Amino acid sequence: MRTPVGRRRSAAAVFPAIAAVTLAVMAAGCAGDPVSAPAPRGPADMVLSAAGLPPGFTAAPLSVSDLVAGNKGALGAAASARITPEFCRPTADTALNPQLTADNSAVLAARDGDTANLVEVVTTIPRDVDADRLTTTGRCSRTTTEITRGNLAGTRVSTEYTELALPDIAGGLLAGEQMLLTRSEVTTTLPDGGVRRQIGFAGYAVLDRPASGPATVQLTVTGAPTPATDPPTEPVEPIDAAGFTRLFDAAVERVTTP
Repeated sequence: MRTPVGRRRSAAAVFPAIAAVTLAVMAAGCAGDPVSAPAPRGPADMVLSAAGLPPGFTAAPLSVSDLVAGNKGALGAAASARITPEFCRPTADTALNPQLTADNSAVLAARDGDTANLVEVVTTIPRDVDADRLTTTGRCSRTTTEITRGNLAGTRVSTEYTELALPDIAGGLLAGEQMLLTRSEVTTTLPDGGVRRQIGFAGYAVLDRPASGPATVQLTVTGAPTPATDPPTEPVEPIDAAGFTRLFDAAVERVTTP
């Protein structure tokens, strides 16, 4: 991956260069079009293209407003659940979701038939990756969620997270930048005793590069849950860990490279 790297020069050093360019333009007279700065890149310019999707995945319609509405429902349902350990309750999505709009964010969704879903979000709003790390690693690498309300009351969800190695970004992360990749195995035990299992991947990066300005990249690939059976069925990975890391690397490169 190419990572733009540069060093600011003092105003005194920059001024002669600006003056030289100005004189050159004046000497050229009116010939040719005036030089114009490239338009700033927005989130829609930085999401993965459909051509960059993994084999088998095809783009699916999903707007930012639809994503926000879906997340709002899921987050509302989770608010009353009991989390063990309690300090592992996720907070990053709760804080970020209300701030996402079509003006500051772009989304790419894709499916691999009925077996996997992929969602990428690029936004100018910063995500609290420290909170993600706190609630998925260390003592929070294994959590239990008990649903207490609604039709699924009594359901017990056990999640085991594994932190993945970060992609090898040229130059590494700059000061203030953050990145986290995880694999999750979710076991859901329904009140009637049926058990569903599911594997998913999530990647988050908070970046600030000349090519993008402040930008957050988040990418999830989630496998379909198995049928509710007892004993449970072995779940299928929607993508392998190495493939997810490569995909997230490409998503980050899309942001950092002009």
